[in-house]
Amino acid sequence: MAQHSTHTLQFLQQLAADEVEAAMQTVAIAMQQLEQATQQQEMLKQYQQEYVQQWQRATQLGLKADLYRNFQGFFSQLEQAMLGQNQQVNQLQAVLLQKQQLLQEKQRKQKSYEVLITRAHHAQQLRERKRDQKLMDEFASRAKRRGMED
Repeated sequence: MAQHSTHTLQFLQQLAADEVEAAMQTVAIAMQQLEQATQQQEMLKQYQQEYVQQWQRATQLGLKADLYRNFQGFFSQLEQAMLGQNQQVNQLQAVLLQKQQLLQEKQRKQKSYEVLITRAHHAQQLRERKRDQKLMDEFASRAKRRGMED
């Protein structure tokens, strides 16, 4: 019975280990997605800074009204792209945090099975030691009785 219980715990521990592995993969994917979104965010920031510099140079030279409208329109589009990218980065950060928390939960579950398996092994060893001690006591008692009979 105890052996069956240990096998069941080992099976459950292996399932938990598989779940941990899968959760680690989802965390890695979420980290990669966040990294890519952050890189895109940085590229947009750099592009915006470059465009601001171009706009400043163009205003120093004097801008025609239609060029000014084009710059303003593009700035507006760039601003919208930046806001969208910031939102995406924030969402991906939240997703990553959720995936990390799920991973920690799966790791705790795996660890609890490991603890249960260790306890079961210790209990089994204790039972075996008691059985061995009982057999040794019985053997010693029989030997003593035989010695008295002789």
